Amino acid sequence: MKMKIYSHVKVFLIALIMCIAIVPFSRLISPRAQVDASEIFLAWLPFSVSLAMILLFGRRAIFPLVVGFALVYEQLLDLTLLQTGVFLFCFFFPLLLSCTIVRWQLGTRWRHGLPNRDMGVRTVWLAFVAPAAIKATMYVAGARVTFPTPMARFFDTGSVIYSIIDIQSLMCAALIFTMMFYYPLRMMVNPRYGRTLWRKSIRPFLSPRRRNFTLGWLLTLALFLIVVCSPYQSDYIAGYLVPIIFILFTLGIGKLSPPLIGMSWAITALMLLANNQNFLQGVYTEYSMAFVLSVLISFTICILYMASIYRRSEWLKRAWKAQALTDPLTGLPNLRALEQQLENHTHRVVCCLHISNLEFLSRHYGMMMRVQCKRSITRELQPLLMRNEKVYQLPGSELLLLLNGADPTARLQHMVDYLSGRKIFWHHTAMDIEFGASWGIIEGAGEMFHQMLGQLSWLSEQACASSHVLALTQSLETVCGHTTERVLLLNRVKRALEQDGLLLYAQPIQNAHGVGYHEVLTRLAVEGEVLTPDRFLPVIAQFNLSIRFDMQVLETLLRWLRAHPVPGTQARFSVNLMPLTLMQEESATQIMTLFKSYDVAPQCVIIEITEEQAFSNSETSMHNIQRLQNYGFKIAIDDFGTGYANFERLKRLHADIVKIDGSFVKDILTDSLDAMIVKSICFMAKAKSLTVVAEYVETEEQRDLLLSLGVDYLQGYLLGKPEKLAD
Repeated sequence: MKMKIYSHVKVFLIALIMCIAIVPFSRLISPRAQVDASEIFLAWLPFSVSLAMILLFGRRAIFPLVVGFALVYEQLLDLTLLQTGVFLFCFFFPLLLSCTIVRWQLGTRWRHGLPNRDMGVRTVWLAFVAPAAIKATMYVAGARVTFPTPMARFFDTGSVIYSIIDIQSLMCAALIFTMMFYYPLRMMVNPRYGRTLWRKSIRPFLSPRRRNFTLGWLLTLALFLIVVCSPYQSDYIAGYLVPIIFILFTLGIGKLSPPLIGMSWAITALMLLANNQNFLQGVYTEYSMAFVLSVLISFTICILYMASIYRRSEWLKRAWKAQALTDPLTGLPNLRALEQQLENHTHRVVCCLHISNLEFLSRHYGMMMRVQCKRSITRELQPLLMRNEKVYQLPGSELLLLLNGADPTARLQHMVDYLSGRKIFWHHTAMDIEFGASWGIIEGAGEMFHQMLGQLSWLSEQACASSHVLALTQSLETVCGHTTERVLLLNRVKRALEQDGLLLYAQPIQNAHGVGYHEVLTRLAVEGEVLTPDRFLPVIAQFNLSIRFDMQVLETLLRWLRAHPVPGTQARFSVNLMPLTLMQEESATQIMTLFKSYDVAPQCVIIEITEEQAFSNSETSMHNIQRLQNYGFKIAIDDFGTGYANFERLKRLHADIVKIDGSFVKDILTDSLDAMIVKSICFMAKAKSLTVVAEYVETEEQRDLLLSLGVDYLQGYLLGKPEKLAD
């Protein structure tokens, strides 16, 4: 409570001292003119002081202003108590009422952010309504109270044109000179505001790029003012130089800050009105004076609005530029921002951080998981970055780092090790992320920069296998060769798909009686060469060709089945679907549509999926698998036991067939643990009524042991090698 009282008293004393000191000074420098042997105010500056004090202190300025004006005008004009009270009421009541309306329309922050988009409301009420209301109130009071000669004309109900000039003088004071007092008063109350004003509104325009225009504009304006305000009078000065001053301000609005323009215009207008021999050359009547003041008011409003529009356009330009240089989802600077940075700072170390399993995780958990992951990684990296080092967003599974310090290999390796030991959380689920990194020295932006980014991307992907940072130094030609080879291979794969270059092979899967079906295996034929799966499958997965490839395989098989029908609906083939296919929402619909169009029963084909898909948390994958089962397909889990599978998950598994991975079969005769694992899988599968298939069976001994452990079907070279489906 004591602190509040102390604060209010402090503000009252500061405002009162300012008012007592500045009000008489403002009245003294208020510009005047002689018209018809009468002295009139061209701008009554105490009104400017009052507005500046209210904008600065708010309602806490009211009492100091009333007391200050009472003391000053009682001393200056020797007014009685009644006259002083009437004068204060006529002046402050319309002013405070207008301020109250502005606050009601704009809210509690109506005094802040000057100038801003709400300038129109302030202008109407404070610069037009308030002066007219003050003059009208004085008319009413003048009919009942007599005032001394210096003030009698303001309360007189005489000539209309003089009343208009009085209102215009208040308008000029409000529009032109309020900020001339506001800025110095605010700097007196808060000296730090002076530094802020300098930093934001003046120093940027003295930068090397803008300095010549700013200094030239100020010097030109000063030169013209010296000539116009000189004692030498000439019709040419009034006729030619004064319009040039208006043109100067029109040119400066788009190049200088609103506070600098406003202060310059206030000082210029004060000098023109105070030293008015040339400015008012030929102005001898009150009508001419009213016209001149109208011109000043109109030009001031134009300046204010043009400055406001320019300021808003600059703000929008900065906002659009920031949006253009920022990724909208992650909030990180993008590749364009990196290019701009490299244009100004050459010979920088650019690092590529590859997140190896992000593609798979994002397809399981959705794209926002990818965004959250990159945000989390960026937050984790911030403590490891030096000043002016940034993380940049790249599409896909990579981030770019711009480093300054020495030994980038050691620093980047530390970052990779640090990140590998952390977990990323998505919806309270902890996920392990795998990283690879590479770096190189970039010499500016341009075509070579983009080529180098591609090489860094390839290197960082290779680094995931060894968890060691790779440097793009002496191996530049090797990297170029590898990246070129990957692009060429992609083009060959695309041509094979476009030209229907699929070659389907079939390998038998049989039970103990030699009865069973065949697994479809695929090769690609292009330009006279046959590509094996180990070459083209990684490219198909990386470049999102999975669903296109799988649909072509199915359609090729369906054409063969339609051409070679057999009675019944027993299973004849099994087909592998790639992991990314079932993550597409429409994949199940497309598969069912294909079978309907070729009139093939779904029971003829078994759909093989990986463990990743079978135990995925992806709603899309599980929904597609369920739809395929409901349609009539049998679902087989390929390579069971190598990844996510365990007995608890096997208990919850909704499938028809389990294929035991060959890694448990090849050493089953010598490794008792493999035999125990196979037996356990068979036991659990029988409890779930699942069929068990063992892969990579090559000897009779393996066959007999597997059948004795409970395996239903066998697959491997012992039963037959893959043969062309056409044969």
